[in-house]
This record gives sequence, structure tokens and C-alpha cells, in this order.
Amino acid sequence: MRGWFSGIAVFLGLAVVWEAVSRLGVVSALYFPPVTTIAATFARLSLSGLLPGQVGLTLGRALAGLALAALCAVPLGLAMGVSRCFRGLLSPLVEILRPVPPPAVIPAAMLFLGIGDGMKVFVVFFACLFPILVGAADGARAVAPGFRLTAAAYGVSRLDALWGVVLPAAGPSVAAGLRTAVPMGLIVAVLAEMIGATNGIGHYILRMQRTFAIPEMYAGVAALGLAGLGVNAAAQGALSRLTRWAGPGDAPQ
Repeated sequence: MRGWFSGIAVFLGLAVVWEAVSRLGVVSALYFPPVTTIAATFARLSLSGLLPGQVGLTLGRALAGLALAALCAVPLGLAMGVSRCFRGLLSPLVEILRPVPPPAVIPAAMLFLGIGDGMKVFVVFFACLFPILVGAADGARAVAPGFRLTAAAYGVSRLDALWGVVLPAAGPSVAAGLRTAVPMGLIVAVLAEMIGATNGIGHYILRMQRTFAIPEMYAGVAALGLAGLGVNAAAQGALSRLTRWAGPGDAPQ
């Protein structure tokens, strides 16, 4: 709690400094409007439903891409971790695509999918796929062979052992991959909206900047920051509960 209070105190101190230098004319109020003006704009746009609506669109795209990535990456990662043959087949493709920055696929995605929701969901899917895939593969590969041998001795099928033995044992590594993918998905969704979109908080922030509606732009940034804080906290809480059986050193941070 002391850490939280200290962080809030630092944040409030920076806000006071911003307010003072803007009011005193140390910096241009056109580009750095007073914090009180930004707060009033944020409240007005939030009460009107504009900011929540734009943030909701972005979060929906980010969560859709993240969910699709998890559905594909977790089974593939577990299979790569337990099967040397399967790992040999997919590793070259993964190692080629994994270093590609997600923004680099946006032009190609726009070419084939346009600027609709499908493009944003695909770009988020691409960005989130590899952290989850690598986490699942590393976690499955680190599972002690004795676990699988014991399951086989009791007549457990390979598929049942994969979901009932390997997945729980690899849970902390899978959760760590998801923990990395969550903020990445939101960042990429916003970036895709800035490049090609007609709505969403990323498009809204860029449009406000281009029309010199500076308080509205900062209000959009603040709404995005609060949304990111909430998503991050929710993901951390959910993943901590899912891996609460793991030791403190194994649980995702």
C-alpha cells in the first residue's frame, strides 16, 4: 500500500508541475494545456459516452485477437514441447516469423483484409501468437519426463496426458506468455487503428492531433492509459488465480 501511495503522490506531483508551467506560460498552453482543462475534457467526453465507446471498440479487437492467438498457440506450443518431430516441422517457420515486428504486417493485412475489424484482429493475433506459443513450448519441454511416463503407466492416452498433465505443469510458462501478450495486443490494436481505421481510440487520438483538438487528444491518451491499467490488472489477477497452485517463483509477475 505504501508503494501505491508513493506512486500516486509522484503522479499528482507531476500533474501539479504540468499545471503550473502551463498556467505560467513556461510552455505553450496550445501544446500543453493545463491538467485541469484536460481533466474537464476527459470528464465531458466520458459522460457523453464518446471515450468509453472508442475504448470499447479497441478493447474488443484486442481481446478477440488475443483469444484467437491463445486458442491456436497453446495447443501448438504444447505439441512442440512434447514432440521432437512436431517441433522440427514448425520451428523454422516460427523462427522466421517471430522476429517480424507486428507493425510490418499491417500493410499486407490492409491489402488483403481492408481497414475493417478483421485487419485489426489479425494484426493483434500475429503479435500475440508467438509469446504464447514460445511460453507454452518452453513450459511443456521443461515438464519432467516422469510425469508423462507415470501417466502412460496408468493407461492415460497421449491427448489426455497433454491436457491433464503437461498443460497444468506448463501453466506458469503459458501464463507468462499470456502476460506478455496482453499489453502487446492492446498496443498493436491502437497502432493498427492509427494507420488504417475509421473508429477506435487510436484513430480518435490521431484525428484529434491532426485537427489540433489538443485537450481532446490528451483526454483520449488518458482514457487509453486507464483502459490499459485495468486490462493489465485484470489479466494479472486472472492468471494469478489460474496458477495459484504454483510456487511463488513460478507464478507470473
